[in-house]
Amino acid sequence: MLTGKVAIVTGAGQGIGRAIAIAMAKAGARVSVVDLNPATAENVAVELGEHGEPGLAIECDVSQRDQVGKAVERTVSKWGGIDILVNNAHNLRDIRRSFLDTDEPHLLQHLTSGLFGTYYFLQESYRYLKARKGSVVNVASAAGVLGLPQHFSYAATKEAIRATSRVVAKEWGPDGIRVNTICPAASETEAARPYFESLSDEGRDAYLAQLPLRRFGTADDVASVAVFLASDASGYITGHTLMVDGGGTMDAAR
Repeated sequence: MLTGKVAIVTGAGQGIGRAIAIAMAKAGARVSVVDLNPATAENVAVELGEHGEPGLAIECDVSQRDQVGKAVERTVSKWGGIDILVNNAHNLRDIRRSFLDTDEPHLLQHLTSGLFGTYYFLQESYRYLKARKGSVVNVASAAGVLGLPQHFSYAATKEAIRATSRVVAKEWGPDGIRVNTICPAASETEAARPYFESLSDEGRDAYLAQLPLRRFGTADDVASVAVFLASDASGYITGHTLMVDGGGTMDAAR
């Protein structure tokens, strides 16, 4: 499905990013595993060798444009180009804060790692994506779509990423570049785990009851959608938001 394609996946050292990197390797892609933690990046890069070609581990702080540029150039130097960009990285430390309790450093933590990281990788990868008529998958969240209380900085950043995706999809569409967004709900990820672990048995049952599919999502559920959006199977889809949440949020693209 992705044989011969070159993919960059940010925040790929764990959780959804790791699952996406593995799924893309299984589909035949060569993957740059970009993460702030060099050890986890290397571990995942080695793990990809079990499914195809070993990945390229790249240590990168996505909030620093110079590091992003070097990550892009390392990928191109090794594999000759870029077909797929997955912007997943986001610093999720201290994610729960109300609007009134949010100070500027907290907001900037989310904006620089989430929005600016996405912005930098898009700009630095543009000419390579244009050359191969590539695909971009940006990771947002239902927290922004729904206005999740106690998550102002995170939700605001994720909605900014969705807006970025729509603007870039329109501007880059004539270049043959597709840009889509996924909003995942996977219970075992770093962002979601504290919330799900805080639920009582009754709370978990109530959460599941409002999901049409009646089960918690996994990182693999999200990864398979990312592979679809990166592949030619979705060749006529751009500027769209896909809610990968078991039906919990419908018609969110509007």
